[in-house]
Amino acid sequence: MCTVSFIPNSRGFSLAMNRDELLTRPTALPPQVFASNGCCSVFPREPTGGTWIVVNDAGVWLTLINWHRVDRLPVGEIVSRGEVPKALAESDSIREITIKLNRLSLTRIRPFRLIACEPGEKQLVEYGWDLEQVKVQKHDWKPNHWFSSGHDEKQAEYQRAQICQAAWHQPSAGTLEWLRDLHRSHLPERGPFSICMHQPVAQTVSYTEVSVSDRVAVMRYQPGSPCAGGKIYEATLALNRYEAG
Repeated sequence: MCTVSFIPNSRGFSLAMNRDELLTRPTALPPQVFASNGCCSVFPREPTGGTWIVVNDAGVWLTLINWHRVDRLPVGEIVSRGEVPKALAESDSIREITIKLNRLSLTRIRPFRLIACEPGEKQLVEYGWDLEQVKVQKHDWKPNHWFSSGHDEKQAEYQRAQICQAAWHQPSAGTLEWLRDLHRSHLPERGPFSICMHQPVAQTVSYTEVSVSDRVAVMRYQPGSPCAGGKIYEATLALNRYEAG
């Protein structure tokens, strides 16, 4: 259960992600810069190592959300979906992401949607794994929102899309403060369909924000529900491999 918002601008892009999980899930670790094979990337992570959102020094961004509409489970021992963004974290282009994703063994991973962008080429792509194949959908380089929900994904998509559409009529639409307010929203009411989600056994457990501009990426991470406030962790990454289109 998650909400992802993407807003491109003349110098790069901004994005935000509410991560919705069961309250029994272990608390994630704040974002940290990791270096490997000549690449640096920044991401928060599970105690077991997986992640749900990554940005690297090529300016490439990846985020993964569950795909509950595909109501099937893999056969055998299940591997965490969080291993997918981690495995692709060093990719410097959409082309490399596509190649690597098709080489990964996904048969023990539950259905997911992986959204990726390459700002230098203004490419925004969504990959959907349905336990049979990876489907690829290209999106226009413009503001986009994605939603997932284990409660009722179809209804959550409808309700949250309505809230986002109405919010775009506000004078501050597209700014970082507007983005933060949107991800704190309890419209139409505080509950399973609000962007800041609340249920007895699950809720929005973190807010992650990424700003990419002027060859620098800044990731801000707030554990807990966005509506509650709290400490914000920040990590900065120089875009050493970024190539402007």
